Amino acid sequence: MRIGELADQMGMTRDAIRFYERIGLIKPERGPEGSHGYRRYDGSAVRRLGLIRKAKALGFSLGEIQELLDAWANHSFRPEQKRAVIADKIGVIERKILELQELSSELKLALAGIRDECQ
Repeated sequence: MRIGELADQMGMTRDAIRFYERIGLIKPERGPEGSHGYRRYDGSAVRRLGLIRKAKALGFSLGEIQELLDAWANHSFRPEQKRAVIADKIGVIERKILELQELSSELKLALAGIRDECQ
């Protein structure tokens, strides 16, 4: 499929897909000369973009995503390494949750402390 079809299927913009290409997260095929050299994408691009979207939603940076995709593609991650990476990210997320809960508590106290003044 071409970039427009891929963008529609994935619910992404063409610019986002081109950006992911530029930084090496996905690699399109180039069509033959008669097809004006259009980029062509197969099922692997769809799967990688799906993984990228999920990883971003889970809080992974693009650099982390690149490392993970490369390691998974090269089968260079052993199961214990995969578990360690995911466990580390869970720890980061849980710390962020605690920080946000503390912030929420502080804001609730501040909100409760606001009094209407009589004039």
